[in-house]
Amino acid sequence: MNRRDALKTTAAAGAVLSFAALAADPVKADAAKAATKPSGIAAHKDVYEAALACVRAGQECLDHCVRSLSTGDKMMAECAGTVRAMLPLCAAVAELSMLDSAHLKALAAVCAKACRDCEAACKKHSGHHAECKACMESCAKCAAACEKA
Repeated sequence: MNRRDALKTTAAAGAVLSFAALAADPVKADAAKAATKPSGIAAHKDVYEAALACVRAGQECLDHCVRSLSTGDKMMAECAGTVRAMLPLCAAVAELSMLDSAHLKALAAVCAKACRDCEAACKKHSGHHAECKACMESCAKCAAACEKA
């Protein structure tokens, strides 16, 4: 046996022993599984992307509402209020998604409710204002993603 063959044999034996050690030690095996489990954004990609899209659409909708309210038109008051309540929740859900936080599920449930409220308020104006329609649609997607979180 030459040196190269001896190294190959030693490396193969080391790999077998490593796998045997993982199988014998459930703590190490769980750690190995956790290392392969997606985390952060990868683990919550749907929620993360839906929440960010909702923030974008919500900011545009809120801007539209403020412009409308500044003319004295009070029709957009409810819409503005629900968007203002939804925005920080969606931003927080996106942040907790990145962190793979243990609190994501609880906050996502609250966020889903705020998104459903915003969706209902925007629906009233969705036929007249593109910003409200976009916000309504993004809120529906975000609520659905949060409900699955």
